[in-house]
Amino acid sequence: MILKISIGFVILVAVLVIYAFVAAPKTLPISRSVLIEAPAEAIFPYVNSPRRMQEWNPFTEGDPTLKMTYTGPEDGIGAASAWEGNSNTGKGQATVIEVEANQRVAVRLDFKKPFEATSFGEYRLEPRGTATQFTWTIVESATVPRMISCFINLDRIVGGQFEKGLAKLKSIAESKK
Repeated sequence: MILKISIGFVILVAVLVIYAFVAAPKTLPISRSVLIEAPAEAIFPYVNSPRRMQEWNPFTEGDPTLKMTYTGPEDGIGAASAWEGNSNTGKGQATVIEVEANQRVAVRLDFKKPFEATSFGEYRLEPRGTATQFTWTIVESATVPRMISCFINLDRIVGGQFEKGLAKLKSIAESKK
């Protein structure tokens, strides 16, 4: 009886994995935007510098075990932050890989825990009169997040964190103008 249950469980897991592999999108873009009543020049330093990103990053907030390290230049291409924290924060590194001053910053995200994956993020700043439309996007292409997305709404979960971070960035940038 235990053998039949074990075999049934293995088959069920195999079917779910195959389904996820077939049904999972090849990429999973997650994006949120906010209109910030400040010029792009006032916002740009908060996305071009990993140290300044920590002032509004919702993903590491509230982790008492968090350890951050910074390498490379203070900002711009090659500037990087590495984190290690509890099971919610995980372990990984973010590196600035492309910069268009006051317009766009692209980041490579190398996750180590809870699973290994590489994703790419982008911060886009678009003038809207005296304000700036700020858009935060991540494109998940690694297998694990894509498979998870077949069963859990990652857009809602990650997007919710983006919204939290955007609200904090908006507050910071608007208070400085």
